[in-house]
Amino acid sequence: MDDISLSIIKDEQEIDILRYMTSEYKDFIIRYDEKTINLLKKNLKNENSLYIMAKQNEDFVAFCSVDPEWWEDNYFFIREIFVKQEFQKQKIGEMLIKLCINHAKQKGAVGVVTETAFKNIPMQRLCTKLGFKKWDNPDWKEGITYKLLF
Repeated sequence: MDDISLSIIKDEQEIDILRYMTSEYKDFIIRYDEKTINLLKKNLKNENSLYIMAKQNEDFVAFCSVDPEWWEDNYFFIREIFVKQEFQKQKIGEMLIKLCINHAKQKGAVGVVTETAFKNIPMQRLCTKLGFKKWDNPDWKEGITYKLLF
């Protein structure tokens, strides 16, 4: 991980690097479509958001974002975490999520929330490792919602 550099995204055009990126875990496939890209661009505009990109040399490695656009007051939402397959299992995702958690704390949040698909076992393991607890979200039943209280 010594050769991985991090940068904070401020320009929405930088998010375009995610367009059509895919990752797979067994029969679960993540693919960034226009709807997701546009939502990320919209939430980047919030001054309290943090969007982080990891690169090796100039090549994209990973992305993570957190923003305050959650329906409960004083919570931040980890909207996206994506690590290219060849860089997975190197703790890059864990490092990025920890940076997002610290950002939310610095902004005065009482906790962070994230959602993931039922089939996204790697994300579920990461959430558990970082101390998130499953939460019964009354508004979302298509996957699992996790909360981490500070």
